[in-house]
Amino acid sequence: MGNFRSAIGASTIAWPVRSTELQDKPKHGFFRSTIPHENVTFFSGIHLLTDEGLRWIEHQVGEEVNRAKLSAFELPWTNPRRIHDYAAVSSDLPPELPRRKTVEVYVLRFTSSFTSLVFPVISKTLFMKTLDLAYGPRGVFGSTSANACVYSFISLVSLFGFDDNTHGAVDCGSYASTALRAVPHIIEEMTVDGLQSLMMLVHLQYFLGDLQSAAVTISIATRLLYKLGAHTNPAGMNSSVHLPPYNKAILEYHVRDLFWVCYSFDKDISLRMGQPASINDFNCDLSLPLEYVRLQNSNIQRDELKPDDHTLPLYPWDLRLSMIKSEAYNTLYSVNASFKSDCQILESIRCLDAALDEWRLSLHSEIRPTLCFSSDMSTKAKLNTQEVILRLAYYHCMSIIHQASDRRNISKLDAGIRLEGISSSVNLSTTACRSTLSLLQTRLPTLKGECFWVLLFYILTANLTLFCNILKDPLQSESSQDVAILREVPAMINKIPIRNLTPAEMIHLSFLNGFTTELARLAMCAVLKAQKESRSPGHVCT
Repeated sequence: MGNFRSAIGASTIAWPVRSTELQDKPKHGFFRSTIPHENVTFFSGIHLLTDEGLRWIEHQVGEEVNRAKLSAFELPWTNPRRIHDYAAVSSDLPPELPRRKTVEVYVLRFTSSFTSLVFPVISKTLFMKTLDLAYGPRGVFGSTSANACVYSFISLVSLFGFDDNTHGAVDCGSYASTALRAVPHIIEEMTVDGLQSLMMLVHLQYFLGDLQSAAVTISIATRLLYKLGAHTNPAGMNSSVHLPPYNKAILEYHVRDLFWVCYSFDKDISLRMGQPASINDFNCDLSLPLEYVRLQNSNIQRDELKPDDHTLPLYPWDLRLSMIKSEAYNTLYSVNASFKSDCQILESIRCLDAALDEWRLSLHSEIRPTLCFSSDMSTKAKLNTQEVILRLAYYHCMSIIHQASDRRNISKLDAGIRLEGISSSVNLSTTACRSTLSLLQTRLPTLKGECFWVLLFYILTANLTLFCNILKDPLQSESSQDVAILREVPAMINKIPIRNLTPAEMIHLSFLNGFTTELARLAMCAVLKAQKESRSPGHVCT
């Protein structure tokens, strides 16, 4: 990354125009997509899988593409798995709650697991009061939200594999659907139980790949967070003199945990979907929990750790990385960013690049992502799922930050411009994508099955970025290597661990196999066409 920083310096750099005959010039330099998944892949402002993008692909490969195989509307983020798809029985009648003793067993399993440190959505102590309401008399204020909370929790337990057949099979979809139907009552009651229910539904929607629904649920949860004061620190937490120790049995600490979980998912989904986040950083106290950085470095490696009420959570990814994601969207992809000058955008990229590297270097060497990753690199023998996801999030954030340099359309270049800064930025983006696929190639067998749709997202976005990069310059030295990487993707998708697949998902994966296979074929065709044309102009790949 040093080359990028030295190349851009404080100079004014513009983005070169490519394939101008194939595009309509967007206002303010950014393409305004009507497709609700803006953050897939662009080239010079054109969405890769629109009609314009497909025409560009045909131009680069010299043949018509199979549009059925490259349909954007079959990708996971446009054709998500809905919660009701997982319901074993379609019925308007809610399933009965399990016996309270059964739920208490699940609570103990979850709260004593490493998973509860990453996703601290319940407090073992406080949840007993939730169960009192849920299993108590009907009609009491808050009982509907408490019921929804228990339904959501049982669904989450099933998703993460903490249930068993001892107490009967858990119908994850039916329980989650019942919790969803209670959302109007949750909005009316506005209790902590309702907030917990919403945040657990966000987990379910996110891990099933339904990011748009998760974003809507987060928007509702955000209003509850504000109402409950979770966007500010509990009284005394800002004082280093009389700071009470972390205790999840204290409501204020638990609600603050829910804020951080919501914040983390909100910023990740915003960057993935290309949509504004629900939480406005300027209206929140983003002071990190005391000792968070030190404990993050140590506890993330201790997946055998048995947490209790006094164990500070890890939270999803890393809170500092989530703040960088927030800044990346606001400064590079928001509406306000579209009015920035090219120099301002480049300066934002430089600042974000520096912040991301500062965060990376702050991590313990054992968990620190390398600037790039290849399958022949030596790494820690055992990486747990959280460590791998942290590395994937780093590479994705790096790619998204530097892709911004390739999404601008500039009509002319100013005198004295040094284009090596742009070239370096694009190279960093593609290197991050190669690292993503190489890391997954070596670590897939060790990851947990509930991460299937999350891992699929990382694979497909990296795959699309590399494909786009090959087609933009098929004669670059890395093209043949990148084609070889693309050819491995279909087999990689089939190796992603998953607990179970619905029939609809099996059909969907069959499409993705054809989709990624076709991308690899077209990339190879583009390379061959360019090689032949460099020797005999006018030759078309067949």
